Amino acid sequence: MTIHWMPVLPLWVIGLMTFGLLALLAHGSFVLARKRLPSRWITILGILRVAIIVVFVVCLLQPVVSRQRTVQEGPPMFVMVDASRSMGVKDGGGATSRLDDVRQWLDSSGLRSSLASRANVYWFAFDGHARTVAPSEVASLEPNGSTTRYAESLNDAWEQYRQQRSEESPAVPGGRVLLVSDGNDSDARDAAEVARQLGLAVDTLAPAAAAAGASQGRVSVAQVQAPRRVLLGAESRFSVSLRQQGLAQKPLQLQLKEGEKLVATQPFNFAANQEEKLVTVAFRPEETGLKEYTIAIDGAPVAGEKGTDASHFSVQVVGPRNEVLFLEDSWRWEFKFLRRVFEDDPSFALTAFLSRGETAFVQLAEPDRRTQVNGFPQSRSELAGFDTLVLGSAEPRRWPRGFVPALRQLVEEDGKSLIVIAGPSLRQMIDQPELLELLPVELSRESASPTAGPVQVRVTNEGLASQVFAAPGSAPAAFWSSLPPVDQIYPVLRKKPAATALAEATQVANPYGNLILVAEHTVGRGRVLFVATDTLWKWQMLASTTEGPTQYQVFWQQALRTLAPIRQSTGNVNLNVQPDRTRYELGQTVGLRAEVSAGRALPKARVQAQVTLPDGKQLPLDFAPSATEPGIYTAKFDAALSGQHKVAATVVAEDKPAADVLVAFDVIEPAGEMAGERINEANLARIARDTGGHHIDRADPATWKALESLQKVPVTRLQTTDLWNDYALLILLSALLGADWLLRLLRGFA
Repeated sequence: MTIHWMPVLPLWVIGLMTFGLLALLAHGSFVLARKRLPSRWITILGILRVAIIVVFVVCLLQPVVSRQRTVQEGPPMFVMVDASRSMGVKDGGGATSRLDDVRQWLDSSGLRSSLASRANVYWFAFDGHARTVAPSEVASLEPNGSTTRYAESLNDAWEQYRQQRSEESPAVPGGRVLLVSDGNDSDARDAAEVARQLGLAVDTLAPAAAAAGASQGRVSVAQVQAPRRVLLGAESRFSVSLRQQGLAQKPLQLQLKEGEKLVATQPFNFAANQEEKLVTVAFRPEETGLKEYTIAIDGAPVAGEKGTDASHFSVQVVGPRNEVLFLEDSWRWEFKFLRRVFEDDPSFALTAFLSRGETAFVQLAEPDRRTQVNGFPQSRSELAGFDTLVLGSAEPRRWPRGFVPALRQLVEEDGKSLIVIAGPSLRQMIDQPELLELLPVELSRESASPTAGPVQVRVTNEGLASQVFAAPGSAPAAFWSSLPPVDQIYPVLRKKPAATALAEATQVANPYGNLILVAEHTVGRGRVLFVATDTLWKWQMLASTTEGPTQYQVFWQQALRTLAPIRQSTGNVNLNVQPDRTRYELGQTVGLRAEVSAGRALPKARVQAQVTLPDGKQLPLDFAPSATEPGIYTAKFDAALSGQHKVAATVVAEDKPAADVLVAFDVIEPAGEMAGERINEANLARIARDTGGHHIDRADPATWKALESLQKVPVTRLQTTDLWNDYALLILLSALLGADWLLRLLRGFA
């Protein structure tokens, strides 16, 4: 319990007034004593007047008492009903719209009345944003919203709920969402990711799908996950999300074309009742430059989703090999196997240093490497020639002074990549604050003591969605589903807020969740990957695959390519131009950022550029230097045409070209609300799966009965009580003054 004061005047003023009143009281009592009044009456009057002063001071101070108490309260339940135009579609030519269908089912199943009678249930209608409605108003909703944004609406609902809760009754964590929609989401952000950030599990309910054969069978490309840059001759993988509607089951073939040339194929087929499928196709580019690729399907018509051009994309193919520096203290198994991966991959040139004493190192290097070092790198300039730096179990105390600060600058400022593999020397790394700040995980002293195994591990949902765990086949989840256990894992505390946990232990956890095996994040302009075990080589020795690359080889090849810095350079001058996104909608403003770095000062340096529009016309771009960041130039223009845009930029110093680069991005037509007319039940099922919820099966009550009973959790509430009341204190003060006057009147000395 605490007491807070809310004075109406400054405390020094109140103190001065109190002192003055007490002085007047003492003077009055002294005057009465000189008049030889009975001391008994002087005492009574003095006590009465002291009470008057105390009440008056309390009125000025206004005290408030606060205390905390713990109560059991259920987490919130958000019922979010889609009121966008696509919910007004009548599937299969029926008389009932999608919105009417779900309303009828909510009533017939009793779920609406059950939720309406519960406390802590909040009802919302949403399209691009969420708005509060009463349960009785759901029946009168009209599907007239111009767009549908799940992530934005989830944020709106949570914010409205949080604002409804007062400071004395904070928001209760661990809520659930019943998302009633047809799965057509136009939001740029992933609803599942936003829900996980808010701590919400999402249960989804879709309208009844139209009967098979109601529409013409077709296959469309929903999305292509492709790296913006690949290495010449290196195996590169593209993950293609395909959607089908009304298509009979039959073998199909995905074709990847470079211009008009067929470069790769991948057979696949849709299973029964399967509407969406992820297919991965791999190939090795043979020429450098900006290449345009097209996805085609043999045996079915293919196009991008309406309003998009997902079946066409561009990739920059670059030639120089990536230089890798590997630091290790001993000839460990992890080093042996990883060295073999580097040697077998022509895209990477390895230079390794193994410790042989306090300051002695053995150098292992490929003969055709570009970066030549005569000994252990001593400065930032000697490290600058490497693209990726790998730290095994190496003791930092053996490194030259200033090595760690130089490493940090290369990652943050030069965009280099860093990979840290935990090992026996992790304890010494913990004593390096500048190195710890680069990692995507938080380490404690206990992290240096490995947890013995075998430790069963798995790839997280975020990992399966990343290029690090892209699989050579069409089903990444199946390829990574049977990972061999590792012998030990170094227990990190937790991932950092902006990091992504790519793989984790399945049965070993700490208070923050399952122990993290692999995590990565972006630091400044570079990227950092952390591997919490030095026995990942078990994935090579105990691989379940008998044909093709092992899980160990695929992981490291994909990780190294994903982390490879995106740079183009000429001589010792580097130019990096990046748009602020890879895809724009028509009418949006395109923002370009150019970064120029060089080993020496470039007098009168400027960036010249032009953009080639989809119709072939060229538009000059004005790159303006940043007033606060040296070497940074920015340009903007409005996207007026849909299609691929190519930006060619050149650094000019002393009236001579010093470096150039070519980048591309796509501009698409704005996707209207009716762009996806069919019900996208696969998207709803994915959101439910990724957030720990259920996709409701109307025929299986077990999938929705759990919504009717949520477990209560202890919640601490703050309760405040005012010790003052304006009217009560004024009445008391008046009564005391009246009593004082009455006493003086009775004694005849008023």
